[in-house]
Parts: sequence; structure tokens; C-alpha cells
Amino acid sequence: MSLVVRRHIPQLIVTVIIILTVAFYYLYINKGIAESFTTADKALSDWAVIITSFALIVGGIDILRFHLVRLRKEGLKQAPFSAVTIGLLVVMVFFALHGWFLSYADPKAGITITTQPQFRWLYLNVYAPADAAMYSILVFYIASASYRAFRVRNPMALLLLVTALIVIFGNTTIGGLIWPGFLPLRDWIMTVPNTAAFRPITIGAGLGTIILGLRLLTWREVSWLGRRE
Repeated sequence: MSLVVRRHIPQLIVTVIIILTVAFYYLYINKGIAESFTTADKALSDWAVIITSFALIVGGIDILRFHLVRLRKEGLKQAPFSAVTIGLLVVMVFFALHGWFLSYADPKAGITITTQPQFRWLYLNVYAPADAAMYSILVFYIASASYRAFRVRNPMALLLLVTALIVIFGNTTIGGLIWPGFLPLRDWIMTVPNTAAFRPITIGAGLGTIILGLRLLTWREVSWLGRRE
């Protein structure tokens, strides 16, 4: 595959999209141009959704391929985990396609992909609890990290520990019972020092985004292409 197809055409597409996005955001000169830009901006957003949908399809195929390879290499050791993943993937896709078919075959029924009964049941009773359980497990990692971070080794660590305790007690009922001053102190910490700390982070992220956009426009950023030629 030539360098033009592998590198220059994707970079040209990204450059055009960046220029159009900036133009749609800033160049609202009059009402006619504003209406045209609004229509074009919506079309660009719709294309982004379409591309994302195809990316999800590619991701699903890649997950299927990954688990089939794992099954071939590890056999029965990996079979229960890969079988559940592949089975749920196929079942969810099947019910989603069934809901999509019904939305066109019988529009009056009001059934879509997300309201298809079996798809909705699996989402609410399998995916949602599993997702909540996964995030709840993170509590143990956060507690472990907090224990390591709040160990008082120097004055700055002591300040961090005191601040964290004030915020924790300010967010709990028992804190108000111990001392009513925890709540106003918590509010002051979140409003003044916390906001002041986040502002330079936000400014830095904005500057980083601008720099990244300029690097993409000048074709100096090539890491997103998956190669550094």
C-alpha cells in the first residue's frame, strides 16, 4: 500500500474536518451563513455517529476473534469465560437486529432496538448489574490507593490527609453530628482551593488541545496513524 493511501489521505481528511469544525464554530457572519453552517455541522455530527457505529462493529468482530483465538490456544481453561462472552455477544446482536427489523416491519408497534423486550431485559438484568458490580469493585482499589496516599511522611502529606478528612466528614451524616463546622469547611475547600487547582488544569488541557490541533493541521502528529514513519 502506497504512502499516499496509508498516510497522506487520512491526514488530509483530518485536516479538512478540523478546518470545517473551526469554521462552523466561529464564522457565523450573518443569519444565512449561520443556518448553512448549522445544517452542515449537524451533517458532520451525523457522519461522526455513523463512523462510531462502524467502529463498534469492528470492535465486536475483534472481541469475537480474540476469544476464538484464546479458545484455540488455551482450550478448556479459557472455555467458560470465552463461551459466556461470545454467547452474550451473539445473543445481544441477534435481539438488536430483531428490534431493528421490527422498527421497519411494524412501525406502529413502536419497537426499536433499545425497546425490544429481550434486548431490554438482558440490558437491565445482566449488563447493568454487572457494570455496577465492576465499578463497585473499584472501591477497594480506591481505598488501597487512599491508604498509601494519606500516609503522613511530610507536611504536605499531612495537609492532604487533613483536607481529605474534612471533605469526607463534610459529605457524611456522622460528620455533622461530630462537628457542624465540617460542612461549611467542605464547601469552602471545594469552592476555593479545589476550583483554583482545576483552573490551570483546564487551561493546560485547552492549550494541549490547541497544540494537538496545530500538529494535526501541519501533519506533524502521526502517532494516531499507528506508525511513526
